[in-house]
Amino acid sequence: MAPCLALFLIWAGASVFLRLEPVNGDELLPVNFSVSCPETECVFPFVYENRKYFDCTRRGSIMYWCSLDAEYKENWKYCRSKDFAQCYFPFIYHNKVYNNCTTLGSFNGKLWCSLSPNYDEDKVWKYC
Repeated sequence: MAPCLALFLIWAGASVFLRLEPVNGDELLPVNFSVSCPETECVFPFVYENRKYFDCTRRGSIMYWCSLDAEYKENWKYCRSKDFAQCYFPFIYHNKVYNNCTTLGSFNGKLWCSLSPNYDEDKVWKYC
């Protein structure tokens, strides 16, 4: 995210400068200038402030974000719908292996799944 922001700021600064002081009077950056940023994937689980995250979080932010490293190193991005964690199959729940979502243990009868290989250890889940 930071490299894309840096490229945008350089482009914006250059655009303002060139519009105020053009070298030849008509040398401006193209109107359709775009910055291409490589698609980066969220890394799950990741550790941030000594806590392990298996999905996007709003910790310290008003918007959901994820780390791009297993150990957070200030490389992050805001989460889009495709970035949120997916169900992990097969997973272990109460020492039994599940290959699909289950309602077992659900207080409201909704299907749920684990976000890690072993729910018994990590206790991370989401509705299916």
